[in-house]
Amino acid sequence: MEVMRSCVLSQMSEGLSRRKIEDIEKVLAVYNRKVLTLEDSLVKACKRMVTDLEVVEDEKSMKIHHLKKKNSSLMKSCEASEARVKEREEKIDNIRSALALARAQHDAVESYKASSEYQHNLYA
Repeated sequence: MEVMRSCVLSQMSEGLSRRKIEDIEKVLAVYNRKVLTLEDSLVKACKRMVTDLEVVEDEKSMKIHHLKKKNSSLMKSCEASEARVKEREEKIDNIRSALALARAQHDAVESYKASSEYQHNLYA
């Protein structure tokens, strides 16, 4: 009886072990599918992010190129403005020199008019 009992228990425990292994394999298969699904979604998300990043990089590169062209244009415009300012400053200096000369001549004429020599030549 004891032998039979141990044989029955052995078969029962073997059956339970097989069932447990099958259950574990089923659970592992479910988790494996979940892991593969997660991995697939992560790969897709990563690819989308890389694509989005490339688009942003292209946009920023075009923006940088545009800003460099604009900066170059503004630099040329600034240089032209500086040249005009320098030219106008030279004209102002020339006008000031001419004004100073005209004032000196005017003062010389006024001084001559106030002199006795002018009075003498006026009535002579």
